[in-house]
Amino acid sequence: MAQPPVEESSSVAPTTSYSGIQPYSGSTTLAQPPIETTTLITGTDSGSLMLRVQQLEADVRRLNGLLEEATQALQLLEAQSLERYVDLDRRLASGAAVEVAEGLGSESTVPTTAVSETPVPGRAVDAQAGEEAAYRAAYELVREREFSGAVVAFTEFLADYPFGRYAPNAHYWLGELYLVLDPPDPELARQNFKLLLDQYPADPKVPDALYKLGRVQFIKGNRQRSKEYLDEVIREYPSHAAAQLARQFLLENF
Repeated sequence: MAQPPVEESSSVAPTTSYSGIQPYSGSTTLAQPPIETTTLITGTDSGSLMLRVQQLEADVRRLNGLLEEATQALQLLEAQSLERYVDLDRRLASGAAVEVAEGLGSESTVPTTAVSETPVPGRAVDAQAGEEAAYRAAYELVREREFSGAVVAFTEFLADYPFGRYAPNAHYWLGELYLVLDPPDPELARQNFKLLLDQYPADPKVPDALYKLGRVQFIKGNRQRSKEYLDEVIREYPSHAAAQLARQFLLENF
């Protein structure tokens, strides 16, 4: 079959007038409006972006201010908590001193014949007296709010008497002290409270150490672990003052 004439194809095409098209003269007049429009949009977007950045910077400054206030408030609370425990620990230490004195008095009444059968541990008594003196010296620094010096003193105390009578108290106070130092060290606080739990699970300070571990984990951002410690205080020691503190902390922060 013969192909249709080429000129006939125009008869079925849409009617379009090209009379208004001028020959290309090198002018960029027709391309200019899109360029201007693009520039206008870019300028608007840039202004919006700059405004958003400024808003974010303001939010960051506000949040940093709130964080600083919260940190200062927490340090104040920890310092106040430390001072409350100072009085309690002083009474406990005084009671321990009375027990030591009573023990020494009873040993002085032992007959000479008993000494030959069970030698008096003179060096042990001296060591116990030395341990007590070292503990009291470190503890006195806490009372005087010489927190950095107290950290050094308790650390040296534990190096000299790692399993001594006052070792649990020393670990507890180191945990407290690391929270009130400037800057605080939550990780070292955690380590000392955890050592108290692991090595002295029957010590009277265990409930307080559990509560403090909950606080420390909260500071470190471990909310789930924090809640576990706080719940443990409430579950295991429901009538202890630390349990009441744990309930209040959970109510305010979870």
